[in-house]
Amino acid sequence: MQDGRLREGLWIKAVPSAYDEAQVSNYLCRIKFPGSWSADNVKDFNADLDNLALLMRLHIVTFAFENTAIHYTKEHSMDISLPSLYQRLVIEGKGSYCFGKNTLFLQMIRALGYRAYSSAGRINTANPDSPTHFLAFVHQVLFVQPIQDSNATYVVDASGGGSCLMLPVLLKHGSKVVGATPSEWHTLMNTARPESSLSPSPNSEESAGVEWHLIVSHTSDDGSISSTKILYSFLESEFFTMDYECSNLGLYTGAWSEKEPIFVDNIVCSRCFWLSDEEMEAELALTDNLETYQRDIYSEGGIPRWDGSLNSRFMGRLALFNTEVKRHVGTRSETVKSFHTELERIDALREFFGIDIPRVDLENIRGRKPALELP
Repeated sequence: MQDGRLREGLWIKAVPSAYDEAQVSNYLCRIKFPGSWSADNVKDFNADLDNLALLMRLHIVTFAFENTAIHYTKEHSMDISLPSLYQRLVIEGKGSYCFGKNTLFLQMIRALGYRAYSSAGRINTANPDSPTHFLAFVHQVLFVQPIQDSNATYVVDASGGGSCLMLPVLLKHGSKVVGATPSEWHTLMNTARPESSLSPSPNSEESAGVEWHLIVSHTSDDGSISSTKILYSFLESEFFTMDYECSNLGLYTGAWSEKEPIFVDNIVCSRCFWLSDEEMEAELALTDNLETYQRDIYSEGGIPRWDGSLNSRFMGRLALFNTEVKRHVGTRSETVKSFHTELERIDALREFFGIDIPRVDLENIRGRKPALELP
C-alpha cells in the first residue's frame, strides 16, 4: 500500500456523470454553493480539494439523513435510482440515507470534474469502547482524486448520519481530521480482521491489512478522550449500482431486520447545521488544540483557522429519534422538542429538517412498528 494512494498506485478515470449541466447547476443552487451557477458555466467549476470539502459540507447541511419514505409512502421503499434521488433531494429538498446521499454526491462531483468512484462499508453497531459487531455491506463511501495530475486519494462520506465525516480524509494509515467541532475526531486505520484468511507472506500467521477502519473519538471539555468507536470498515474495491440496490432492498423491506432493524423499526432523521459566530467562539475557547492550525486539515489533524468561511465553521447536529428531537453541539446535547402523536412528529420533521409529509400520507404508517398516535 502506498500512503495516500490506492493500492498499486491506481488512478481513477474521469467518468461522465449521469446528470446534465442543468441538473448540476440546480444542485449547486440548492446547496447554496457560492457564486451564480447555470448550465452554461458549471464546466468552469474549480474541482480542487478545498472545493470538494465545501461541497461535502454543504451537502450534509442541506440534505437530511432520513428514512421517512419507508414508513410514510405507499411503496414503503427507499428509491435510490438517479431520477428519484434528483427529484427527492434537489427538487423537493428532502433527504435519504447513505446509499441515496452518496450516490447523488458521486454523480454531482463527477459532473463538476472530479475523478471519483464508490465502494462499500460494513457498519459497526457495537457501543463505543466495546468489541466490534460488523454488519454486511450496508454503507457506501467514496474515493476521490481531487488534485490534477496526481493520484493522491481522499475518502469522502457525504451521508451526514451519526458521527459522520465532516471533511475529506487522505487515504493514509493514521490520517486524522476534525469532526463537527474539536471535541470530535475521525481517524483512518489500515488493518485486518483477525478472522481474515489473507496473509502478507506464505508462512506468516499475520492477517493482511486490506481493510480500512474509520474511527471516531470524542473528547470531554477537559480534553480527555471520553469514547472511541470504529464507525465502519470499508474496502478499496469498486462497487456498482446493482450492489447497492441489493443491499438497499434488504434494508427497507426488513429482510435483514433481525440483523439491522433500525430503519424498519424506527423513524430516523438527522441533519448538520452551521454554528453561529457566538457558538464558534464558545467552542474555540474550550479547546487547547490551537497549535493544530499549522497542520494539514485533511490528514494531520489540523483545525481550519477560523476566518468566517464555511470551510472553517464548526457544525452541530439535529437528530430525531423515537419521540424527540435533540440538538448536539460539541459535548453538549439538549432536547428541543418532544412529541407523542404522528401529527406532532410530522410538524417536527418539517420544522427542523425541512421534510414535508402530507397529512394524508399518515395512513401509510398505520400499523407499522414506529407509528405513534394517529388522528
